[in-house]
Amino acid sequence: MELSKYDTIVIGGGVSGLACALLRARKGDRVAVVEKSSRLSPTLCGFARGGTHMDLGLHYASSMGQGGLLSSLLDELGVLEALEAEICVLDVFDRVRFLEPAFEFSFLQGWGALRESLCEAFPDDCRGLQSFLGEVRALWERCRIAFLRDRGRSLGAFFTSEGRTLQQAIDHYTSNPVLGGLLSAHGILYGTNSRETSLTFHSQIMGSYYESACVIRGGGKAWVKAFEAALRDSGAELICGCGAKSIELDNQGRFAAVELSTGERLAANRCISTIHPKLLLAMVPSNGFSAAYKRRIREFEETLSAVVLFGRCASADFSGNLILAGAPNPDKNWPQLPIEERPLFVTSSMGASNQGVSVICPAGLTDVPRWDCRADGGRPDGYQDWKMEVAERLVRRLSTHAGDLLGGFELLDIATPLTFRDWLSSPEGGLYGIKHRLVDLPLLPRTRVEGLYLSGQAVVAPGVLGALCASFLTDSFVV
Repeated sequence: MELSKYDTIVIGGGVSGLACALLRARKGDRVAVVEKSSRLSPTLCGFARGGTHMDLGLHYASSMGQGGLLSSLLDELGVLEALEAEICVLDVFDRVRFLEPAFEFSFLQGWGALRESLCEAFPDDCRGLQSFLGEVRALWERCRIAFLRDRGRSLGAFFTSEGRTLQQAIDHYTSNPVLGGLLSAHGILYGTNSRETSLTFHSQIMGSYYESACVIRGGGKAWVKAFEAALRDSGAELICGCGAKSIELDNQGRFAAVELSTGERLAANRCISTIHPKLLLAMVPSNGFSAAYKRRIREFEETLSAVVLFGRCASADFSGNLILAGAPNPDKNWPQLPIEERPLFVTSSMGASNQGVSVICPAGLTDVPRWDCRADGGRPDGYQDWKMEVAERLVRRLSTHAGDLLGGFELLDIATPLTFRDWLSSPEGGLYGIKHRLVDLPLLPRTRVEGLYLSGQAVVAPGVLGALCASFLTDSFVV
């Protein structure tokens, strides 16, 4: 087999993989990025149906203002200038609509505006709200300032917790179920409910949005274009269309090479894997990891998958995001509810008329077991009929409860947990990788195999900010 030599090989061309590669290349490494898809970061790039572009992985970005963490990291990577002209700041970044009881609230950008609007909507809970938001802000600021100071070299920035779940914190400050549901509604964005996730983890994600939120014109494609240009300028080699098949170790158990699906071998001093950690286990020789480490990886729970409708709406006025929920049930196991009772996250791509709209309904492989039985990867008879039946039920719900916002909704495509499992290479179709629960120990970048590192949303948090922070954290471990 042919052998090529590099300083660093990065497995996976998503947000974290591109950032890891750029960090190493800017330090003088000869870098290769291995992406099994025919293009870099296919999730972030999205796709088109019927002339309408669908954004999949970049609904909005956070902490992009002056002194913001995301803008600071992008600047250090040398890509901020390429993206600045595409940034559009949002006054309202999310709208939440409950049906039982009927209630609607718009999340305004900025801590002061958000606090005032919440107190106006819930005057009897104003004191508790101020205390809750104060805690969230303090936890987020601690994380932001620490990461700005040392770029991940201080593990305490992300891996310390005050020991409470999000729901315990909410219950401490309010007994109002509508307010409680509102404060935890964004769990749909990271796939974990309020009784599992810690207040710290929630604050690290949502604190950045409360600080500042924006969209990027051109969506994920603009993001990937900026990174790809920077990587090519740095001399990194981008290998698309063939995945990593296995990882080879030398006779002392250190990382040696990556074998590609084509049979080519890429030798390097180190490897950074940004793929799902459970998939990495199958690529490393059996003597690479201890039995305890393997068991720990296998026992991580997966975040939620989804049934996603891709389409376009008739209203040119719909922009931003809508969380539509029947009732404020933050601690429910959403896939156990009937489809009509699960919350929906409705998000639009940046565009003019007939803009792309994605409707995300939490789901799991338990929703599709009867269709997951073809050894060749195909789907049995009846699968398409089932997809259309579910889509029709969700479209009726949209028409009834969000028709005033969307206008007409034209369905263009449907994805299910099976789609995400096979297309995202996620073992259970999870949209955000493994769960970051209060009871879980953090997954650190350095592995037992010398020269093999982890990065991606499994290490820090989901979303572009979490993935970028993971890249800087991993880079701080590289020796």
